[in-house]
Amino acid sequence: MTLDLTLACHDYAWTEPLWDGRVTPDGADLTTVDYPNPTRFSRMVHGREFDACELSMGTYLASRSDPDRYPFTAVPVFPFRKFRHSYMYKRADGSVDSVGDLDGKRVGIVNWQTTTGVWQRGILADRHGVDLSSIDWVAGGSEIVDVDVPDRYDVEYLDHQQSMVGVLTEMLERGELDAVFHPIDLDGANAERLFDDAKSVEQEYYRETSIFPVMHAIVVDDRLLEAEPWIVQSLYDAFERAKETGLSTLDRPRDLPFVWADVHADEQREVMGEDPWEYGLTEENVATLETLIEYAHEQGVADERYDLETLFATDHLDTPYFA
Repeated sequence: MTLDLTLACHDYAWTEPLWDGRVTPDGADLTTVDYPNPTRFSRMVHGREFDACELSMGTYLASRSDPDRYPFTAVPVFPFRKFRHSYMYKRADGSVDSVGDLDGKRVGIVNWQTTTGVWQRGILADRHGVDLSSIDWVAGGSEIVDVDVPDRYDVEYLDHQQSMVGVLTEMLERGELDAVFHPIDLDGANAERLFDDAKSVEQEYYRETSIFPVMHAIVVDDRLLEAEPWIVQSLYDAFERAKETGLSTLDRPRDLPFVWADVHADEQREVMGEDPWEYGLTEENVATLETLIEYAHEQGVADERYDLETLFATDHLDTPYFA
């Protein structure tokens, strides 16, 4: 008898085989659904509507302060990763020319726990010497999970009914913000990237740190985990097979809608190797996650510097782990 399993996850190229049925988890009859961020996160966090769900790592770390209220556990599958230097924007005709000019400025963000923001703030403080406490942070959205922002940080939450992207964009255009750090591209808005050659900066960051920032992980409802612990390995293996199937198109550049697809694929391999999207608690993933946890703890998103064994269902999984 197979298990009925509902998975909420975006259909990326590396997860699409789970959506179209080319890959199915062993022992499970899979139903896939998706909702925009942060709706998907909220429906899992507050309603536990899915058996498994793609969740923001920032929200997951914040939720670990109250595991009884938020009873789900992560599997080391990371369906979304992204370098975030490219998503720091400044006002094109403003007073911010470089990261050194951010002190004392007003910077718009989605909210405090968004994984994008945790990485961006952490990188600016850790690698560029920016004093995060000197910045006036303006959050366009509320927190999905309550966080206790340390007093040293000044965060203003806006009260609005519009899209947070629209609000922050308009404030940047009117000169009410000096910069906006966001998970998506800002079109227009009199905005330009804080880092002129962000791609080169991101490549150099990877060469120096081996960090490809983890944004999201898959979490499993603890009720399912307790009743059917085998589902962890089944899901992990299915995501691995889906990734292998979905990314195989990189070996067939003629199938991709990009003129220089083979050139871009070769460049990515030269910088990041064959599989920068690797799952599991591998050596590089451990270092990446520990960096994220440190940033989240410093910023008040994570109550503790959590051990990975407490965050991930490692007892039910046979994957590499480097302590």
